[in-house]
Amino acid sequence: MHLLSCKKGTVLEGEKFVEVYIPFVFKAGDTLDLYLDGKLVQTQTTNRSSFNVVMKQKEQLNISIHKTGVAVALIDTTVAVKTDRVSLSYAYDPTLGFNRFVNPGDFDRPSADSIAFIFANKYTNFGSGRINVTIYRNNSKDYTANPADSVTIIKDIALGAMSEKIVLPAKTADGTKNLYIIIVRDAVNGIDGYQEYTTDYGMPANSAYTFINDDNAASAASGLINGIAIVPFIYDSGSKIYNLPDVSVAFQF
Repeated sequence: MHLLSCKKGTVLEGEKFVEVYIPFVFKAGDTLDLYLDGKLVQTQTTNRSSFNVVMKQKEQLNISIHKTGVAVALIDTTVAVKTDRVSLSYAYDPTLGFNRFVNPGDFDRPSADSIAFIFANKYTNFGSGRINVTIYRNNSKDYTANPADSVTIIKDIALGAMSEKIVLPAKTADGTKNLYIIIVRDAVNGIDGYQEYTTDYGMPANSAYTFINDDNAASAASGLINGIAIVPFIYDSGSKIYNLPDVSVAFQF
């Protein structure tokens, strides 16, 4: 983007400008401030579509978003300016737990024959706080997680954070509904959240109990993005208290 200036009939070298465009994923109604390189440049409600500012181009730019009038940033990042437009989609909805910049397509719904998940780590008082989530297909519903049925693993989800979107087939080739079950492990030491319980009760080592589209998360549906909160389930056996991973559907869209 150029703007040419003239003085006394002489065309001077064009000054370069950059457009900073930050569309809002959610219309949560919050009023937010946009700071560029530490300077407040725009205040906007998320009921509107975006932040949109034009400024002089530079090699890099610090982008910081605050709740209006609050000194501490909700989020900030520094980006290299390589073109005349910087675009970062921003997902902010405190009721859903979102506060992050997202990639294009992250919030596009899957096709009707697919099911999408985003995992929110709310598994408090477990290990390091950071978790790995391994997804298995368990259509027989025999509560096992076999290596041959492993679908994918989402690594290192911090406590209070969310994963990227995962899209999986909703059905098998013959039309059978796919049931997905997860194992939640500490990201540092690899311990399964159910490991102590499984050992104490003599269950098979590959036992798995946490379905993400059946049981407590039965409302997870194909054709939608399903936010699955991984939460603690406290089980008191009478002689020992277990802090087990459980799930619920936190949001859908």
